[in-house]
Amino acid sequence: MTTTNKAVAAWKDDASEPGRRLELTAEQNGVVTARWEAARVAHKGLDAVMEGVQQALADSHGAKLEGKLHRLKGLKAFRRKAAMELDDRVPLQTIVRKVQDLNRYTLVFDVKSYTEGVRHTYALLHERGYVIVPDSEQNTWEDPVHKGFRAVWQQPDGTVKFEIAFHTPDSYRVKTENHLLYDLYRSSRLRPLGEEAENTAESDEDAAKVVQSRRYSEIPAKGSK
Repeated sequence: MTTTNKAVAAWKDDASEPGRRLELTAEQNGVVTARWEAARVAHKGLDAVMEGVQQALADSHGAKLEGKLHRLKGLKAFRRKAAMELDDRVPLQTIVRKVQDLNRYTLVFDVKSYTEGVRHTYALLHERGYVIVPDSEQNTWEDPVHKGFRAVWQQPDGTVKFEIAFHTPDSYRVKTENHLLYDLYRSSRLRPLGEEAENTAESDEDAAKVVQSRRYSEIPAKGSK
């Protein structure tokens, strides 16, 4: 897999939260950018794989691929994530090795055939030579804030990884509506320390959780196994 070898400058996030400066040295940014470029190179091939899965399950399970514009995580978003983890003293090589959602897809199935749709997706990907990344499966259907199921897949040699989020039409709709609130819920933890800031963060986080939970409570349950 080839990537560009252009020199990369240092990077600084102009939108950093007050009290936390997010930045990467030229060397760090070069490593982060190279990892993102590898994901970009893999993007077209993975699109073809996932579109094949969707087409195979469209008639039988109502499969749809959603979120086309977000199938490749933005470079700026990855830089911000890497900078935050570096600030938390996570080694750079660990960050680029463990990142699993640079390529990510959302498969939506009819609510009555959701579980079977997920099972058939697993079978089709196994047939194409992909395997589940150990410990990557996350079932959050019981979570009142962010419902769904996701798993990370990879080629047997581990060179290409991609995440798939599985939704019903209603859970995907609510997830989309909740996106800004979910960002607020996460970003509240990035604010400067201090009693007043902590109280504000907790208040915003609680408000986001209440609204998100209320929206999810109104959707029908997915098909059971």
